[in-house]
Amino acid sequence: MLCDPGEHFQGRYEVEHKYQVENLAHIRDQIEQLGGGAFMLGNHETDIYFDMDDRRLTENDQAVCLRSMAPSGRVLWISKGPGPDRCVAMDLHDADKAVEMLTSLGFFEILRIEKARDLYFLGALHVTLDEVPGLGPFVEIAAMTDDEHALGGLRQKIEVLAIKLGLSPANREARSYRTMLSL
Repeated sequence: MLCDPGEHFQGRYEVEHKYQVENLAHIRDQIEQLGGGAFMLGNHETDIYFDMDDRRLTENDQAVCLRSMAPSGRVLWISKGPGPDRCVAMDLHDADKAVEMLTSLGFFEILRIEKARDLYFLGALHVTLDEVPGLGPFVEIAAMTDDEHALGGLRQKIEVLAIKLGLSPANREARSYRTMLSL
C-alpha cells in the first residue's frame, strides 16, 4: 500500500542525515517493523545538476537540480543552499523543456547522478533507501519544514529513528552524492 505524501515535501528547509550501509534489506525490514508506510518503491531517479560558467552556485554552496523519476513520472526542480538545510522543490511537468529553459538562461550540466530509490514515511520523517552506482547503498532520513526554529527538534527525531533502525553514527555521511561523485 502506498502512502499519501501530504506535508512531507513542503517547506523551505530540509534536515537530512545520510548513512552508508552494507545492504538495504535489514533496514527495509526495520522500517516495516516500525510501521513505516511505502510511498514510492522501485523508483529510478536521474538528477541533473546545473551551474553557470563561473561556477557561482557551487562557490556559494548552492545547487540547482532537475530530478526525473521513473516509473512514477514525477519531475522536480530542486534548489539547495546556501548551507546544508536550505531546500526548495517544486513539481514540473516536462523535464526536457525544463532542461531547455535552464540552458537558454546560461546554465549548463555539471553532473548527472543515477540512483535506485525506495521511499517510506515514518511519522513526520521520510526514509529513502538508495543504491547509487559507484558509491553503494545509503539510507537517508529527512524532514522538511518552513519553520527554521523546528530544525533542532527534527534533527533529534532523525537521530532517534536512526538508532531504532540500527544505523551507526560512525557510518553517517555528511557529504552529498554530488560532492562524493565530484571528487
